[in-house]
Amino acid sequence: MTTVQDILTFLEGFTPPELAESWDNVGLLCGDRSQEVTNVLCALDVTETVVTEAAEKGTQLIVAHHPAIFTSVSRVTADDATGRILRLAIKHDIALICMHTNADCAEGGVNDALASALFLTGIGNMEAGENGMLGRVGDLPREMQPREFALYVKECLRAGGVRFCDGGKPVRRVAVGGGACGKLMDYAIAKGADAFVIGDCSYDLMQRAQSLGLTLVDAGHFPTENPVVAVFADRIGSAFPQVRAAVSERHADCIQFV
Repeated sequence: MTTVQDILTFLEGFTPPELAESWDNVGLLCGDRSQEVTNVLCALDVTETVVTEAAEKGTQLIVAHHPAIFTSVSRVTADDATGRILRLAIKHDIALICMHTNADCAEGGVNDALASALFLTGIGNMEAGENGMLGRVGDLPREMQPREFALYVKECLRAGGVRFCDGGKPVRRVAVGGGACGKLMDYAIAKGADAFVIGDCSYDLMQRAQSLGLTLVDAGHFPTENPVVAVFADRIGSAFPQVRAAVSERHADCIQFV
């Protein structure tokens, strides 16, 4: 029998909790450690849609990247999204495990998954964070012009759209940081990157990147982090062959393009 604790222990071996930033909330956030698990659903976020999908599929455990409980929770009611999510999970006896900044830093985690999605080679770490390594840098299969590279990122990540600034030179060496990693731009440049792929990029950051000759691509928070979801499912499925681990079919980017 495989339990919630068995899968938690496995995931913590892959994404050690000590790699998480001090402000983060990771691990088992809801549920019974001793509960038997035969089905796991993996998603980037624990949303009402994801919990409903899990319940319909007879899932006992959801593994996600973003914490279901992040800020202080003083009550669990149907008056807000967090309360509705937790009430729904508890009602259907679904445990919630979230691996956030520890998965960002972990080898084979968010940033390695992003680098792999872009088919980078010679991947290395970019910068030391509070407790581990943040960001990755590697080489494209071939040299590309900035606009061509931006379209390449859009296609590889299946993003609804991307924003970019043209650094004024061909792109071959690429730095990546899933989610809001603009603070790592100087480290990307120090590693010789021609381009930097992140999510949640501000206008002033684009201006600064262009002034420094760096092509900066904002591919969105969801598309840059979502590749790790399949990693969670694949790793759990391989470690526990008797458990069905699947990627959510309904979870999607909340940001739409027109």
